[in-house]
Amino acid sequence: PEILSSGDAMRTHEEGCLSIPEMYADVERPNDIVARFIDADGVLQERTFEGLLATIVQHEVDHLNGVLFIDHISRLRRELLIKKFYKSRRDAAAS
Repeated sequence: PEILSSGDAMRTHEEGCLSIPEMYADVERPNDIVARFIDADGVLQERTFEGLLATIVQHEVDHLNGVLFIDHISRLRRELLIKKFYKSRRDAAAS
């Protein structure tokens, strides 16, 4: 799949991911996008997505391109989340 275009309006949603368990951050993304993809029947489709569904599509396309939601937040916020992630892993291992 690929994102062909996006609108100017932005929307913030809290995102998380199983790649980084129990970590969440507010991520700003375009509120509406046009995406091209091949459906389950092998047919090329082009569709407009809005709101939360647009966020989900962008999040999943990012995954396919090796990008995580933390790549869309500030460096400072990302560093804080990573520290929190490693601390929670250390705490869990110590229990």
